[in-house]
Amino acid sequence: MPLVTGVDTTALTVSDLDRALGFYCDLLGMEVVETKGAGAGWDAEEQARWDAYHERVCGIPGARIKVAFLQAQDGSKLELIEYVQPKRPPGPKRPFSDPGVAIVPFALRDSVAVVAKLRAAGVDVVADPQHYVLDGVESYTTYLYDPDGNHLCFFEIVEV
Repeated sequence: MPLVTGVDTTALTVSDLDRALGFYCDLLGMEVVETKGAGAGWDAEEQARWDAYHERVCGIPGARIKVAFLQAQDGSKLELIEYVQPKRPPGPKRPFSDPGVAIVPFALRDSVAVVAKLRAAGVDVVADPQHYVLDGVESYTTYLYDPDGNHLCFFEIVEV
């Protein structure tokens, strides 16, 4: 019997929630479903409960968080977490080949136009969309970094 029964919502740690929302919502078109923490959406008791949860589960003494829950057009979800305490700057950008690097894939349309828009906005895109055919499916793939150096992949299946 399999131990894992599915993959839940992906969560990314970001250094500045507002900046991350600018990237994921304004540039990529995701929708904010809910924001919580550090004065937004939680009362003091609920904030303390979530902060204590992150202290215990993540092993981060003094954790204080803000969270945004995002949704893509197809209903898939992404959670962004900013640790207000302890506050840390984004780490150094790691190569995609480093062990331990997680890559978050996004389905999209018109990747050439999307990548051009992102490049114009100063987003670090590894290469223009790469065309390939696998098992008779034509697609484009683009690897890029979000503002905190999180690893992303755009995957566009070409409709024929």
